[in-house]
Amino acid sequence: MILRMMLLIACLGGVSVIAEDRILFNFDDADAAEGWQAVNDGVMGGRSDGRFEINDDRNFEFFGTLSLENNGGFASVRSRGSNLGLKNGDSIVIRVRGDGREYNLRLYVPRRVSRNSYQQPFKTKRDEWIEVVLPMDKFVATWRGRVFPNETFVPDNVTVLGIQLSDKQAGPFKLEVEWIKVRKASTVSEAINVRRDVAYVENGHERQKLDVYAPPEGDDHPIVFWIHGGGWRKGDKAGVQSKPKAFIEKGFVFISVNYRFVPDVTVKQMTSDIAKAIKWGYDHAEDYGGDRESLFVAGHSAGAHLAALVCTDERYLEAEGLSLSKITGCIPVDTAAYDVVSQIKSAGPLRGGLYTTVFGKSEASQNDLSPIAHVAEGKGIPAFLILHVASRADSTARSQAFADALRKAVVNANSLAAEGKNHGTINRELGLPGDPPTKALFEFINGAL
Repeated sequence: MILRMMLLIACLGGVSVIAEDRILFNFDDADAAEGWQAVNDGVMGGRSDGRFEINDDRNFEFFGTLSLENNGGFASVRSRGSNLGLKNGDSIVIRVRGDGREYNLRLYVPRRVSRNSYQQPFKTKRDEWIEVVLPMDKFVATWRGRVFPNETFVPDNVTVLGIQLSDKQAGPFKLEVEWIKVRKASTVSEAINVRRDVAYVENGHERQKLDVYAPPEGDDHPIVFWIHGGGWRKGDKAGVQSKPKAFIEKGFVFISVNYRFVPDVTVKQMTSDIAKAIKWGYDHAEDYGGDRESLFVAGHSAGAHLAALVCTDERYLEAEGLSLSKITGCIPVDTAAYDVVSQIKSAGPLRGGLYTTVFGKSEASQNDLSPIAHVAEGKGIPAFLILHVASRADSTARSQAFADALRKAVVNANSLAAEGKNHGTINRELGLPGDPPTKALFEFINGAL
């Protein structure tokens, strides 16, 4: 055991803490807009017009016109209710490009807790990206324009986050948001070792790197590879929210993987990156107490597609000297790209165009990159748990069809429709206590071991 601990400390650089931001919201997928709503002064008779969209750069864009008529004067956007997991001492960090105006970040609690919301202003720089840090203890209670500086604010109760413009300057406005994170006040954890930016390809691309989160001691921990989403165009391995803590507490090693993007590489090359990362984890399992015979591959959105593809099309792992049978289980989370051909046909011109820029215009190319096209009996395809948003029609239809195809090929496969979730919250809340998809995930993994 002492020798193993020495090897572990050497591998992980002696690090015994986590010091990272947790992503609350990113906007890598067009469906991210489903988790937000506009609330303007029209609710009070005003005439301001605030709207939002996910723009071509995959950023959240809040724009419109502020009006002071009819005693109005505010435009806002709000996330839909979910557990944000905020704590005393945290800070909200938001990366924005604005128009030089002052906005407010607002936090909302259920009405049964308080009628008040809590706000903190931030100033933007015209046409310049900046990161704004908003400490939790600087938020003040407000209600209908009145400020209550002495009210106790309990961040644990926050379920909605919003951005509001109310600077009493009539006219057009625009604010872009790349992401919103929570920065923990104290992220020390003696129960987790973490090593960041490990190259899984020698002298490779800057994105061919991964982060390893490992228990501080013990052997034969199952390994989970996590593949982030981002429309095959953006995203980062740091966007893991509560997942590392949840998996470490259950006795797993958690590896979060970066990979290259289109248009610089093809989807085949992306999937090859994932296979190379899995090979790295397989080869180095003992260095951090992992069990190379218990490997799970999971991912969200575009990452769900890549996870499913590398776990059904044997060519990618075989190129690295591994077989599909080396993977114990696969957990893709909310994608509709299991059958790319069908998805493009049903998506309509706008969204269909987004898919064809990734998968090509020929059905042969689209089919070759569809996990469902590679399902066959006797290949060693691992067991699957397919998580998807219950209210999202395309993800539901493709997930169920994919699960049916797997079962027909005598592969253990189940799909779970997550009620009350959207494309963002099913990912963001994965790993939180009491989360139904999280419970199903661990039941699936424990059953597969």
